[in-house]
Amino acid sequence: MMNDPQPLPRKVPDYMRKKGGIWYWTGAMVMFAFFYELLTGLILFFYYQPSNAYLSTESILHIPYGSLILITHLYGAYIMIALVYIHLLRNLFVGAYKQPRQMQWLTGIALLVLTVAVSYFGYSLSGDVLSADATDVGIGIASGFPVIGSYLSFIFLGNGTAISLFSRLEGWHIILAGSILVLFAVHFFLAEYNTIMPDPEKVNYEVPAIDKVDSTYKNWYPYNLMYMVQVGLFTLALIFLIPSIIALLPHVPALFDPFPQVSASSPLASSVPPYPPWFLLFVYKELDFGISSSIGPFWAVVLFTGLPLVYLTVIPYIEKSDTLRATKRNVMISTGVLGIIYLIGLSAWGALSPGVPVSNITGFLFFAVPMIILIPLVYYLSKRVEHQGEKAKGSWKTYSLIALAGVISVFMGASLYASFVQRTFYYLVALIILIVILALSVLAIYVLVYGVKMSNVSKRLSDREYLLFGSLYGFLAIAILSTVSTIPATPLFSQALYGIGMGLIFVIGGSFIMLYRSYAYKE
Repeated sequence: MMNDPQPLPRKVPDYMRKKGGIWYWTGAMVMFAFFYELLTGLILFFYYQPSNAYLSTESILHIPYGSLILITHLYGAYIMIALVYIHLLRNLFVGAYKQPRQMQWLTGIALLVLTVAVSYFGYSLSGDVLSADATDVGIGIASGFPVIGSYLSFIFLGNGTAISLFSRLEGWHIILAGSILVLFAVHFFLAEYNTIMPDPEKVNYEVPAIDKVDSTYKNWYPYNLMYMVQVGLFTLALIFLIPSIIALLPHVPALFDPFPQVSASSPLASSVPPYPPWFLLFVYKELDFGISSSIGPFWAVVLFTGLPLVYLTVIPYIEKSDTLRATKRNVMISTGVLGIIYLIGLSAWGALSPGVPVSNITGFLFFAVPMIILIPLVYYLSKRVEHQGEKAKGSWKTYSLIALAGVISVFMGASLYASFVQRTFYYLVALIILIVILALSVLAIYVLVYGVKMSNVSKRLSDREYLLFGSLYGFLAIAILSTVSTIPATPLFSQALYGIGMGLIFVIGGSFIMLYRSYAYKE
């Protein structure tokens, strides 16, 4: 930085704030979700009691806005995990792990691990039946570590008493959250130091991809600041709207229910399926494989989860090509798409049949069939894109859509099987919806691969229209604020309505800033 002094934060090009530029800001969305988690976590910390985990969690639901804070804290973590995966996969596809961003990539992998870990400990704090299932599996995995397994189980999950368990869970939840905060600072510093990942065309798809500030770049304030506020408001809107809407539904699967389930000691506990956190479903399903029962849970986790993490860690050092073209990185692209299919496929499998043993033959086919189909397909599409002369521009979108199509195909197979076996109308409806999504995905892949040009005509609003829309947003915001201000602060139903109202306020706020940026900055 001393050799090449530039203002921090750096200026960024306009294309990062225009249509499609949101992909550059997935890391910022993770940051907003994390800071919301810190704020609500501190509030919950004052009410939570490790000595009485379940009852203290239940009591939070009945304090003013306690239910809203609890469910948005839970779903804020869910959204943060999803955004971390999206951020990681996007950087994998565009080659953001290459020189000079190797260390930045490694800190990103570490943040992924820490995010999943802190979510596991936080999810287990409630003391309900799902918490008991999660901690039982965690104890089994930790205890299987050679030689020091019992010590690791004691360090992370206590000595077997409830107070020891929940004190450990709370302590590690806080420690890991602090670790994420520190690593976040390092990760964002490296992002500034290495510059943003520029448009590959700008650097002719060559490594190292360094963004050079030129006269067309605008100052961070107000352009980037306003865009980041817009992104932050939309992120908060998701955190508020999703759990609040789910909280109003009459029947929600335990896997996605934002409220605690019954106590682990309740006679009703046996009626709740042994679900882990949804973001660890793939790990739990891997433990159902025949080979897992042979080698034990610890080595099964090492095999199915540890090896992929090692692979992601060494990617910058084994894939040393000097090109950013996705069509020239077929091995990395294939493994990335396969990873998405395996991750979501195993998670869906675990949700549909938790704890059901899987034979080695079935497990082998699950991993082998997508690989046999996908690898030749990726190579073919890469050749086709190169033949079209598109120079891999936007090809990462093509591969992402292939992964989506693969995942949808897995869901279609599961829905088709369930509709025949259980004769349930809902599975047939799900199958029809999935067929439509698959058809749209295939159509989008065709458009991208075969160079079909779509109309991109946009009409700029007049000053009168800007004033009209701005006034409309303002009146809507006032109306919603007036409505939610009269909602009682304690009933669960009322708090869910309050959450929806606040989520809509955040949507309107983000939309208003988007409108203002269009009017004032022509963006």
